[in-house]
Amino acid sequence: MRKIEREMIQAIIDQRSWSKANTRVYYDKESGLSQVFLHGHNIAEYGHKDMGLNVNNCGYETNTTKSRLNSLINFVLDGTKNGIFQKNWEWFVTNNGVTESFPSGYWYCFDVV
Repeated sequence: MRKIEREMIQAIIDQRSWSKANTRVYYDKESGLSQVFLHGHNIAEYGHKDMGLNVNNCGYETNTTKSRLNSLINFVLDGTKNGIFQKNWEWFVTNNGVTESFPSGYWYCFDVV
């Protein structure tokens, strides 16, 4: 995990807003929601109250986007059973052992139990 991703995760843990380089976390105290932005695009939302994680590549299938999203997935869920990977230029997501195409530009929801 990159240093910027560790700092991003720490901001989410601390439930505070944070910004560095191309990555920003916005924490809304009232809703209990942390939003993660990469280059101004909302790529993830983590609900502290409902413990849900929603991710979106916003149509940008880059290594940086994938790395940020996987850092969040590994933080919230077990990274051995969950995550995003690429094969033959196509993105896939594994959620609790089930692999399917990642819906580029659409929200993908992980439920945290």
